[in-house]
Order: sequence, then C-alpha cells, then structure tokens
Amino acid sequence: MIQVIKRKLPALLFSLFLSAAVQAQKVVKKFIKKYEHIAVENMQKHNIPASIILGVSIVESAAGESAIAKALRNFFGVKGKNSSSMEKLGYKSAYREFESAEASFEHFCQMLKKKKFYVKLKSSPDYKQWLKSMNAASYAEAKEKWVADITRAINKYELYKLDQPLQASF
Repeated sequence: MIQVIKRKLPALLFSLFLSAAVQAQKVVKKFIKKYEHIAVENMQKHNIPASIILGVSIVESAAGESAIAKALRNFFGVKGKNSSSMEKLGYKSAYREFESAEASFEHFCQMLKKKKFYVKLKSSPDYKQWLKSMNAASYAEAKEKWVADITRAINKYELYKLDQPLQASF
C-alpha cells in the first residue's frame, strides 16, 4: 500500500499544482476583464500605459483577491487612513480605503503624475521604462522582484496590447 502511495504521490501533487495554477489564471483573467476598461480610461486620461496600471494592480492586489482589495477597495497597496478596517478586517490596517475601484485606480495615476519621471515618460507605451523609473523612484519595497512580477503579469496576459491606443498618439 505504501509503495502504491509513493508511486502515485508525485502525479497527485502535480495534478493539484496544475489545478491550482489553472484556477489562479482564471482569477487573473476575470480581474482583467472586470477592470481593463478602467485601466484604458485612465491611460487615455493620464497618458500612463494601461499595462502599467493593470499590471501593478494585479500584483499589488493579488488580482483583487487580497483582503485589502476586497475590504478597502485598495488595488495598489496605497498606505493611508481608513475608518473601517477594524470592522471589515478585524484589525487596524495601515492601508487606505477607497470609495470604489475607480477611485483607487484614479489615485494611483494621480500619484504617478506627481513623480519626476512622469514628465519624461507620459504618453510613452514602453512599460519596461515605466517600471524601471518607478523602481528607481522607490515605488515598491520589493524592488527587482516587484519589477519581475509585474513584467511577468504584463507579458503573460499580453497587457501591453492595451497600450496600442497610447502608441498611436505619437
């Protein structure tokens, strides 16, 4: 009996891993479908690539599945005051609460517009340059891992295709 279990265990673990990966992809695709219009609207309004807006939100909010995203509608890990984290999360959170997903996305874009690199990069569809500049400006604490995670999301889900209207404006 133990020999049978030992032989089948790797296949079972692989099957479980594959199933989890497929489920995770479904979650991300659902998130993209739900929020890509907000990212594109913000791209057109603020001249920031939709791939950056959506890619950062996917990573920072675990595609909308993080407790902060669900309870506080904070899709970018923005710190700040909130009045309801204790009741919604059961603990006092350091993350800001937003009225809506749209408000969270808008705040992220407004934050980027205040950075020195924005003037040089606005209207540029080069998401790699945006990430490099955001990283240099210490946008995230994880640095290179953060850039790699967002780059992976942008490439895996072909979010750069959303930037084409921005590219056409040159």
